[in-house]
Amino acid sequence: MRKGWVAGALAAVAAATGLAMNLCLYRGPTAEFLQGKVSFFYQHADDPGTPGIELSEGALAFDLRRQLDSDLRGFTLGAKGEARLYNVAFVRGRVEGTGSLRQYLRAPEPLYTYGGLDAALDTAHFQPWLEAQAGLGYGRFYNVTPLLRVLVLETKLLERGVLTDALTDELRLKLAEIAGRQEQVQPLPERVASVVAVLNDHLRGRYPQGLDAATVLLVEQVLAESHPERYCGWTVQGGFAYRLLDPQGRPRDLLFSLALDAAIAPERYSQLLLRTRITGPYGFTEQYTLSLDVSFNVQIQGNVTFSSQYSLFLEKPRGQAPAGTQKAQFQLEIVGGWIGLSLKMEFSKVAEAPTWRQAIVISTTAYLGW
Repeated sequence: MRKGWVAGALAAVAAATGLAMNLCLYRGPTAEFLQGKVSFFYQHADDPGTPGIELSEGALAFDLRRQLDSDLRGFTLGAKGEARLYNVAFVRGRVEGTGSLRQYLRAPEPLYTYGGLDAALDTAHFQPWLEAQAGLGYGRFYNVTPLLRVLVLETKLLERGVLTDALTDELRLKLAEIAGRQEQVQPLPERVASVVAVLNDHLRGRYPQGLDAATVLLVEQVLAESHPERYCGWTVQGGFAYRLLDPQGRPRDLLFSLALDAAIAPERYSQLLLRTRITGPYGFTEQYTLSLDVSFNVQIQGNVTFSSQYSLFLEKPRGQAPAGTQKAQFQLEIVGGWIGLSLKMEFSKVAEAPTWRQAIVISTTAYLGW
């Protein structure tokens, strides 16, 4: 029992040191970013004792993003949209799409040129919105999930008593470099063997014959299992934009464009993502289009997760007040044993509305058996 208590204490120390280590210290050769979310909400209430339907509305929304960065090239594809429903019928929708290509001037320098297209279709307008951009950018994104896998492996090795002390940051990064190698470069069995070889060298004094088969199997399980993807990095870019199609019928002026994207993994259980962009003529005061998306998710415990998202879209024509939408979502999910609980809150507002529209849903499920 005492041995188990000591192993548990060491694992707790490892978790604390793992949380203290900055995941963004890891720099992989390539970065793949894939994120997607689809949500549906509908509520309906009809009391036979009163005329008409009291409440019947909902929404279907999605947000997808795919990004890949190599030493010299990269691309980003994104799409998001929302469909509003009323009385089980479609009333309004908006779909947005973006695509861009990046050419880095020299590896591993983060300076690049870019070109791309942004499009949007709103059923409130008779034609879509289409804009082309080109310019210069600076920065890179990195997939830091390999380092997350190493921290998970370290914690499990401490729990089993294989390790008696936490690994150094230098050794963690060395193992993360091996864990992050692509399948076509080094298949999983070879990566497992490389990780085991590094650990055997580190623990040579304690295990002169090398790690046992059970520990090797644990290494393979950790490297093979899917962990929540974690990303770090940022890009800032500026250039010119030209509207090919404009539903407002405004002149097709050459515009300036500024954008900032950022990803932060504060610790192994959370992820913060930011996307913002503004376009307009010189000065950006009389006419502009602004979009902002911020999302945050955190695994509070193994069975408790919290996520939030805020989005803003504003469009200000020359000589007119800004018009657009704001939306905020918060969701808490708890699943443990025989009971599950979900709390979702959604707040939305259009520019001309004086107050926020609110929707709150709480659901719980209990699983009983005899």
